[in-house]
Amino acid sequence: MSGALEVASASIATDLGPVWILATQGGLRGLGLGEREAPSAREARALGIAYVKRPRWTDPARRALEDYFEGREPALDLKLDLAVGSRFERRVWEATRRVAYGTLTSYGALAVRLGVPGGARAVGNALGRNPVPIVVPCHRVIHGDSSIGGFSSGLRWKRFLLELERGQLELDWVPDRTAGNAERRSRRP
Repeated sequence: MSGALEVASASIATDLGPVWILATQGGLRGLGLGEREAPSAREARALGIAYVKRPRWTDPARRALEDYFEGREPALDLKLDLAVGSRFERRVWEATRRVAYGTLTSYGALAVRLGVPGGARAVGNALGRNPVPIVVPCHRVIHGDSSIGGFSSGLRWKRFLLELERGQLELDWVPDRTAGNAERRSRRP
């Protein structure tokens, strides 16, 4: 198909199901967790996408995710090629990339950091449209009352990712003084 966007795909197996990776020459374009599947070849064609075999495009994300699911803090500073998202959504995703491994922040604290006090719901909506979960670690964002909040791939995945990073799911926070009280770390025994 002439003029189609070339996209490479790969997947890795995890304890909770497959994770698929979509990448272009420009960088990581999409991640799907478990039951969220990559578009079929037919759906891709309808979207103007041509699947190609380019392991060099998907290998950086595949290796980082394999480390992540092995319980090692990975280098997830992968180059992104996101074709979706409003300016606000992209700002939210970029700010969320700075939430450190094993830490939490709230939707409200992230909104304040972005200069949108009272914008917790807008931040949550933007994170719900995040095309690259884990790399943009929206699972590390919870409600201000310490409840878990939502996740586009389901709460089972969010709990799994938080437990993987934190060794527990307890969301009882204490302020992380290095983040100006906006981001918090769990109390560890």
